[in-house]
Amino acid sequence: MNVAYLRPEPGREKPGCDFEDHGPSAEAHCRAFVHGYADVPYHWHREMEILFVLRGRFRLVVDGQICEMDRDDAIIINADVPHNSTSISRDTLVCGVHLDTTYFERLGLPGFASRQYLCRTFLHSPSFMHRIVPIKALMARMVLDQSNHAEEVMVHQTIANLLACYVYRWIPYEEADPAGAQLRSDSRDRILRIMDTLSERDEAQHLGQIAEAEGLTLSHLSRLFKRHLGIGYRDYSQNLRLDSAAEALRTTDQTVGMIMERSGFGNPAVFYNKFRGRFGCSPAEFRRGHRSLKPRSLLTVEDAAEVQRLLVAQAASVGKAAELAVGLAPGGRRQIVLSAPHNSSPELRSGNADRLLAMPAVRAR
Repeated sequence: MNVAYLRPEPGREKPGCDFEDHGPSAEAHCRAFVHGYADVPYHWHREMEILFVLRGRFRLVVDGQICEMDRDDAIIINADVPHNSTSISRDTLVCGVHLDTTYFERLGLPGFASRQYLCRTFLHSPSFMHRIVPIKALMARMVLDQSNHAEEVMVHQTIANLLACYVYRWIPYEEADPAGAQLRSDSRDRILRIMDTLSERDEAQHLGQIAEAEGLTLSHLSRLFKRHLGIGYRDYSQNLRLDSAAEALRTTDQTVGMIMERSGFGNPAVFYNKFRGRFGCSPAEFRRGHRSLKPRSLLTVEDAAEVQRLLVAQAASVGKAAELAVGLAPGGRRQIVLSAPHNSSPELRSGNADRLLAMPAVRAR
């Protein structure tokens, strides 16, 4: 099960990252997913992404900031913010949702698409965790899709609406900074140029030559590279060489030794250890198994059963989550309006219902 998707700029080809397009469809405007161990490439998209960890450890780089997430941690990645994951423990299970914020803004949440939501539980105080419980419940219900029920499409859309409303009502945010967005865009374009250069470069080319072409010092470029991709230049370059070796194993009859040398690895022990660390198997096992080039998110039968158990427990709170999302929790002191029939008295239609109806904990206007 793959989760990341890319929206390349016009004229740019989609990188061969082997991640399917899992963006919200034009009809649903929302997509829920679960994945295990995965290597998600540097990307961004117009949708908000919400993630929480069901099991294991999850490492993200979001807009240049490294985010280490443990079990039960959650994060909101705002629209158009570059992010990737560079390392995930083998036992990791992650639940996520993509929300098309522009759609929900058109639906009735003013300013939803321009807000920068502040939700990284590993940075907040423990008391903040109670705000995340309803989000987890709604996300869990979206993943637990009862596809044999005819009404499930409507249920899915209803839950998506409730999730958007909950985030809008209860999660703190900052107004978007246009200058920051432009800076992010410029930095993103630069790192993409560097990635393109590295993927196409001659083996003799070094990072210093790339820095000179970008008009930067080597130390500045090294920091920029690590801030955006979460790993240093050497590790990233090594991963490219490992990917090249995997592609050769999959598509040629060359020996493992020949492929190792052509990929720039002179020490067999180093090559085997690095290859296993990236792909979870030896080069020979990779060739026999016809594995895909990039590490993919695969769920075993046992993983799927564990996901279902964990999400069913989370979804038990969906009723309370819906109550908070719609804003009429018992005991709340909110100003409300009663929708009166067209033939009601002028007094009721005018909104002076407080003189006609006595409603505890709320005031009609």
